[in-house]
Amino acid sequence: MIRFSPLPNQAHIIPWHEWGDAAFRAAHAEDKPVMLYLSAFWCRFCQRMDEQAFSETENIALLNAYFIPLRVEYAQRPDVDARYNLNGWPTIAFMTPAGQLLAAVNYLPADQFKELLIDVYMGYQQRKEELRAAAQNAAEPKPEPARQLNDSQLATSLSQITESIMTLSDRTNGGYDRGQKFIHPAVNDFLLARYEATQDQQYLDQVCLTLERMRAGELYDHDGGAYFRTSSNPDWSHPHREKLLLEEAGLLANCLEVFRSTRNDDYRRMAEEIIEYLDAKLFDPASGAFYGCEDWLRHEPPIPGGEEFFTIIDRCVYTDANAVVSAAYLDSASLLDKPQYRERGLAVLEFLWRNCRSDGSGMFHYFDGAAHVPGLLQDQAQMGMALVRAYEVTRDVEFVNRARRLAEVILTELKNPAGGFYDIPAQDSASLKLRLTLIEQNGAAASFFLALAEAAGEENYRDAALWAFQHFTGNFSEYGIHAATFGRALQEYSLRHTV
Repeated sequence: MIRFSPLPNQAHIIPWHEWGDAAFRAAHAEDKPVMLYLSAFWCRFCQRMDEQAFSETENIALLNAYFIPLRVEYAQRPDVDARYNLNGWPTIAFMTPAGQLLAAVNYLPADQFKELLIDVYMGYQQRKEELRAAAQNAAEPKPEPARQLNDSQLATSLSQITESIMTLSDRTNGGYDRGQKFIHPAVNDFLLARYEATQDQQYLDQVCLTLERMRAGELYDHDGGAYFRTSSNPDWSHPHREKLLLEEAGLLANCLEVFRSTRNDDYRRMAEEIIEYLDAKLFDPASGAFYGCEDWLRHEPPIPGGEEFFTIIDRCVYTDANAVVSAAYLDSASLLDKPQYRERGLAVLEFLWRNCRSDGSGMFHYFDGAAHVPGLLQDQAQMGMALVRAYEVTRDVEFVNRARRLAEVILTELKNPAGGFYDIPAQDSASLKLRLTLIEQNGAAASFFLALAEAAGEENYRDAALWAFQHFTGNFSEYGIHAATFGRALQEYSLRHTV
């Protein structure tokens, strides 16, 4: 699905391709470099590229004549985003027809973008024979044997992750790091797991401080409810006005866990506020699932005496985000004594299973009337965990059987011989030949396998969790907050199992 800024623009005149082999075949046939435009639905600078650089007549002519332009939204193609994102959106990446990277930049105004197009095309013409030879001689990396980990190494890894995250914790304003603040529900989740395991009050205190300061500050939308994605300042002021389903769902789970631990009604209220927002703004009654996000845009030009902003909704249904929502609603039903949340959580899972899955490929990543992008690790893992949670709530073994089927997809299609699991199944496209083994996704996979091992009573899933750990060794501080999900899985393993 190709979408453009909702404000006036001419970007649709460009002959955009969606990501796929057809675009690279066209690049080969026409001997043109590929321009990948990687954007976010809610990104204002991405929208400005449509309104300015992609609407300028000369730029449109250059792209039409000399490039194969591809357009990708990161939420729809996280696999592409993981390979080409240059520290944010928009990312504009140029590559050869064989997928070799030529250049990458972020936002550019129209005149600078035109200069870059000319420079990239001329550079490609001058170097294309050299680049073709390099592509033909490139050797596939040979996988290293998987490392064997023991209890001591796993405990050391958990300690490193904990120390790194606590070092990044802002003890004054809450949150993590001292500059721009993001919600980071996975980090809260990790610290809550550490508190549950150790009863060390500092972990719970940091999460409580974070939630309290977010709720009291400008990151909380006091008019519309729920939380904006990020703020420019460490005190949660100057928010960027977008709300993402995945992050609201993660925050809901955080609030529920803190309420369970403290029985402080402030956190119950925070959880109920998030649910009220999700039900009012992102829930789709027709499908029973939830849309991806809500974004705010300023009227340009301003409307005299009118509203400053108008909102748009990303109406795609994303599997991983909806799975996290489902699990949070199932927990809400018991903790908040709201049985209707249980039915909503189960209905989300049923929609995903019926509409976003195939027997051979497992879960697809998103649905917009049809299902797209099958077999991604993050979707199998998050959906698998939600299915196990549904079994724990209902004791219906069909949920365990479904979770087993997703586990089989991971084990047969995504297993890395060097340890861990790949983010994508095998691909033919030149630009996605390299499969990645990512720490956050392997943390989620390990948690899924550990939960399934307990629900199904089958030891082989515990071994699969160990396999997810075995790709990652060394100093975990280099991962920073991105190791939180992995750390949560290590904590679960240390509590439930011994090697």
